[in-house]
Amino acid sequence: MILTEVGCGCGAVYRCAESETLEGEPGQLKCGNCGAIVVRWLTAHKRVYRCVIAPDRGYPVVVPPPSP
Repeated sequence: MILTEVGCGCGAVYRCAESETLEGEPGQLKCGNCGAIVVRWLTAHKRVYRCVIAPDRGYPVVVPPPSP
């Protein structure tokens, strides 16, 4: 099993579990938040994607204070 992460331009992050032995079919992952196509694949391995960070649940960007 191969584990990878891919991100969408809107800030959502997806974790992919790809089997090296189970047969799947070519396809694509659409972002559940914005609807954009995040990734397309042509390999025939079984893939499962899971959203691990939604944009509204991610960590906010904190601007560091100016140096003294």
